Amino acid sequence: MKADLMEAQQPFTDGTSATLRARSGACEIDVVPTAAAVSGVRDLVRACLRLWGLTELDSRVTLTASELMTNAFQPARKEDESSVPVKVVLTRTPDGVFLCVSDPHPRLPAPVSAGDNDEGGRGLVLIKEISDGYGCSSTAHGKDIWATILRSA
Repeated sequence: MKADLMEAQQPFTDGTSATLRARSGACEIDVVPTAAAVSGVRDLVRACLRLWGLTELDSRVTLTASELMTNAFQPARKEDESSVPVKVVLTRTPDGVFLCVSDPHPRLPAPVSAGDNDEGGRGLVLIKEISDGYGCSSTAHGKDIWATILRSA
């Protein structure tokens, strides 16, 4: 089982700093938010889903992870705080998974109305559409943004 998770870390060979902790039913990743980290986290999430037998959730969970990581990456890039890691926690639930990204930036995300030519602004709308629940909350160290994705009945 661990071999799959270790192989999934290959995208992090580009110098991205990441720490992975896996236990039965949970995977925690501390990663410095960079553009390369987004695909690395997506690969680790995919490996966890495969280990848990939840491959039918792959596209929804990996897209959600990508959008949440991108949201965490944007303020870090603007504020030159790219050395502060974010925490990604994927937890298996009886009916699917719970995904949470914690970052040190206190501003909560707000949906925006993206125009046809805008490059961004669709992440929260996508998450709302493909998840079974999502939300965000302030924490003592920034914020948590989370989504629940369930198996189809």
